[in-house]
Amino acid sequence: MATILVVDDEESLAWVVTHVLRKAGHTPIVASTGEAALRDARERPDLILLDLGLPDLPGEEVLRRLKAQPETARIPVVVVSGQPDAATLVAGSGARAVAAILRKPLQLSELCAVVDAVLNASAEWEEETGYSIQNQRVRLIYRLVTEGSNALVRKVCLRLEADWARQWGSVTPDILSWTELARLAGREGLLSDAERILLAEEPATLVAAHSA
Repeated sequence: MATILVVDDEESLAWVVTHVLRKAGHTPIVASTGEAALRDARERPDLILLDLGLPDLPGEEVLRRLKAQPETARIPVVVVSGQPDAATLVAGSGARAVAAILRKPLQLSELCAVVDAVLNASAEWEEETGYSIQNQRVRLIYRLVTEGSNALVRKVCLRLEADWARQWGSVTPDILSWTELARLAGREGLLSDAERILLAEEPATLVAAHSA
């Protein structure tokens, strides 16, 4: 599984997040300051969860430095913030600097879905093999999570969580299908007609099995 750097000075929240990540099979590392995050990022974790309200450096400055250094520039970053203007704050860090933005108070099911979607997409991009149909779906869902509206991202995360639960025989809640999500993404201008058809063909299960 993945090594995930959790950057947050709120000790109780960091503990909960690391506990959830460990249950999912990941290896979390906690940094409570921006300087510590920059130092730990040199070890090249697979993903960084970045709070913007750090005690020593603004989170957006940490993000800018991460993306400016070749050794850390390609590490996907998910911003976790309670600031309503989080998207504006990180906009100056460069195009596609942030893989996703999660709002506090944090929904742990949404966190797991986004983490798995980003990690799966990043892994697919690293491969040199051709684009299979499933790989293309991975990229489409990654686009929805990273570029969609907050409402669309939440609906996609719920769908991913339901697909994961179905693997274990759990009851799937009454949520939007991939066909309906593809239609919404088309309305937001995120998918072409061909991409909507591809996404809607069949469920695209990206979420890795969580350990009990």
